[in-house]
Amino acid sequence: MSGFKEHLKAIIPHPRLMVLSAALYIYGFVSDALGAAGSYGFLTGDMNVCFSHYPGFRAQFIDYLGGVALGIFISNIKQVLLFIFTLTTAAPVLNLFVLAGGLLHALISRMGLYGILVYAGTLHIHLEVVGCLLSLEAAAVFFYSLMKSVYAGSAEPFKRAFRERLVFLLPVILLVFAAAAILEVFWSTWWVYTLTKQQVSWSYFHGHVCSVHVG
Repeated sequence: MSGFKEHLKAIIPHPRLMVLSAALYIYGFVSDALGAAGSYGFLTGDMNVCFSHYPGFRAQFIDYLGGVALGIFISNIKQVLLFIFTLTTAAPVLNLFVLAGGLLHALISRMGLYGILVYAGTLHIHLEVVGCLLSLEAAAVFFYSLMKSVYAGSAEPFKRAFRERLVFLLPVILLVFAAAAILEVFWSTWWVYTLTKQQVSWSYFHGHVCSVHVG
């Protein structure tokens, strides 16, 4: 039990980072309310979906949908890893909190309380928020330990941080973004479509969808 608590403690973000992410989330909500609407893609129902015949399980669910999910995961994890180790992609990572807050207001303003239901079901967004929060913590641990090592003239602070924190944080971040990519393709797109366009079953949507275009 003590080992589990230590591992859990190793991935819990610092309270200041939680406050920062909450502030960005609120900023996104307020900004959208004041008219600074963001680009939310298919998440507000602005999408055109084309359906075709069912090509078979492997062609549809592995080659096509699985390929799309893999592409999303690779794109997201590249940005996150660059942020953690270089901070060069700080803007898109921090903007995710803003987007999540703005999306909530956009859906409520368009659909009322029904928009909350749509928002609640976009599971990949919630996971991406968690993933970005964990990425903030990983970046803070990496750079803080690096500076401590430089000041101390020893690699020991960095090694300790890697052994006690990053070795647990990084796999969790990978798993969270992998799950987010899978859910975006295999759940959230259908969820938004069936609640904002027309009701279709999950099996029909994923068995026959051949393209999704925003706008």
